[in-house]
Amino acid sequence: MSRIGFYGGCFNPPTKAHIELAKKAQRECNLDKVIFVPVGDSYRKENMAKGIHRYNMLQIACSGEDNLQVSDIEIKSNKDYKAIDIFKILEEEHKNDDNFFIMGTDNLKNIPSWKESEELVGNFNYIILDRGLIEPNNIIGNNQLLNNNRERFTIIKNEEFNNCSSTEIRKQIKNEQKPENLDNRVYEYIKQNNIY
Repeated sequence: MSRIGFYGGCFNPPTKAHIELAKKAQRECNLDKVIFVPVGDSYRKENMAKGIHRYNMLQIACSGEDNLQVSDIEIKSNKDYKAIDIFKILEEEHKNDDNFFIMGTDNLKNIPSWKESEELVGNFNYIILDRGLIEPNNIIGNNQLLNNNRERFTIIKNEEFNNCSSTEIRKQIKNEQKPENLDNRVYEYIKQNNIY
């Protein structure tokens, strides 16, 4: 049985922080691997690069890291997946493994409002990335559903990346600045494909 962390998100673009946080989660939670799961094109968000580009950028950023992989499960589908849908698919594909879903505290705060939230919280295990902006234990303690399932959440402290955001990196690229929190190979891919 493997221990696998599934790290979902937009990754628009994937930053050095995304990679380092995945590696930290892998080390601290004894995961055999972390699989990035970028959202598909049906996910509507302003300034979102095409799914294939975000998938390719993640592949570039993960190259050379044996324990980091990228899934195209959402990218190759036109379905409008909700978290519960994709979690069930991944659980089925990895039913003989010990699975964890990696997310930031911003998503932890939102889980109670998501589709089928009781099943989502009660049936899956999570690794929460605490970047020092919102206190995850307060979020859990102040919500009955989360608090009742407190044992489902493992919190990893990691404040060194609290200023690193994809939004800021996109701004820097638009201003023709080379972002320091972006892999050079990813930056070259962005420039070659005129993504942002």
